[in-house]
Amino acid sequence: MGVEEALEFVDNLVFLQTGEHLDKTQRIILRNLWEDEKRTYQHIANSRGYTEAHLKAVGAELWHLLSKVLGAKVSKSTFQGVVQGFRTNQQSQKASQILNLATNGTKPQDLDSNFVGRDRQIAELHTLFNRGEKVILIQGEGGVGKTRLARKYFKSQKFNFVLELWMATEIQNLTPVESVVEEWLRRYFNEEPGGDFGISLERLRRKLREQTSKIGIFIDNLETALDKNGKFLEYRRPYVELLRVLADSDVHSVTLVTSRERLRESSVEVYLYPLEGLDDEAWREFFSSCHINCDCTILSEMCRAYGGNAKAMQIIRGAILTDFSGDIHSYWQENSTDLLIERELKDLVASQFTRLQQIDLEAYRLLCRLGCYRYQDIPSLPIEGVLCLLWDVPAQKRRGVIKALQDLSLIEAKKGQSWLHPVIRDEAISRLRLISEEWELVNRKAAECWTQRVVSITNIYDALTALEAY
Repeated sequence: MGVEEALEFVDNLVFLQTGEHLDKTQRIILRNLWEDEKRTYQHIANSRGYTEAHLKAVGAELWHLLSKVLGAKVSKSTFQGVVQGFRTNQQSQKASQILNLATNGTKPQDLDSNFVGRDRQIAELHTLFNRGEKVILIQGEGGVGKTRLARKYFKSQKFNFVLELWMATEIQNLTPVESVVEEWLRRYFNEEPGGDFGISLERLRRKLREQTSKIGIFIDNLETALDKNGKFLEYRRPYVELLRVLADSDVHSVTLVTSRERLRESSVEVYLYPLEGLDDEAWREFFSSCHINCDCTILSEMCRAYGGNAKAMQIIRGAILTDFSGDIHSYWQENSTDLLIERELKDLVASQFTRLQQIDLEAYRLLCRLGCYRYQDIPSLPIEGVLCLLWDVPAQKRRGVIKALQDLSLIEAKKGQSWLHPVIRDEAISRLRLISEEWELVNRKAAECWTQRVVSITNIYDALTALEAY
């Protein structure tokens, strides 16, 4: 199979399953490796004007995508053999049948079973774009689907090209913004950067103002560059200037930023778009598309326990298919009391706790302490039930600590009541139990709070509240 035929074949397979074609960078990587599988990312980067780091990031995502599409593990070195093998087996016949359906009127986007329940959010982002918002921050907990939503929006709205910036997950690996702007100018606008960062920014601003095409800018995982107050770390302050350029009302672009934490830079005009978990209907649609049948009660329990988290939904799907032969009833019966049984889920939740511990120790302690409550007969806490766990924090700072957890979507709050999602509580209680002295003290404080709330028992709610102390 020649390189052009291989590219066309792979592109068709990807389109049939996702409704999206390979982009320019993905094609460049595949073309070069099909011609010579021993070529390095550095070699491709030098010949095409990219950076090696960018091609590695695109390549990693591409191999993950093709592994799902081809039903086999795909890597840089095995790509060519897997594609050729796929073409000659029975799976290629199945792909041809799907192609016939697509050509007979089936919408390709209907086949994207990994993206469900976000039609309203796509429409709302488009409304914000039409309204003239230039920088939109999609904020939500880890795994809720921020990145997937942003990428889907850009592709569904047919942007001519998208400038991407993937923030490192470790602070020490953050890319200097000066390097980002230089690459954007050279790669997308055929413009040399200036000797000074300010000059480079002005050249970028001018290019974005001159463009008549539809330009998207995607900045992913911004939280790594923020401190506990939502401001850029001191040695990454130049990112503020980049966002000021992108927020210019005269640029012909829209910037989508994803972050677990809110940005609080007063000099930058950013529209905050909180993203919540998926609802029951989206979970039903997702599991049905995977041929996993279940009753509404079980699915509602699972969705509620994981807060509708999209990443959790996909991880659980894999475990049900692999370990329980698609039997969701058996899976939930065995694992409903251990919500973090799947290692990927445990790591996802633990990463949020660890990040909080690093940037805001007081908020971290409160989150762990909130695991002492049961959230069963009394499913939510009055503000006093939260404040009583901050005995070692000055009174004037306590509400700020609570607000920090709310901003990070780690604690739910509504009408003066607060609660933890079950999966967050599981991690909180496991960490709280590691310190026996803290465990006993926290439970005593919580019991005292419940006791003080009930002066006399006049109804069932009073009785249940009093029993919480025990």
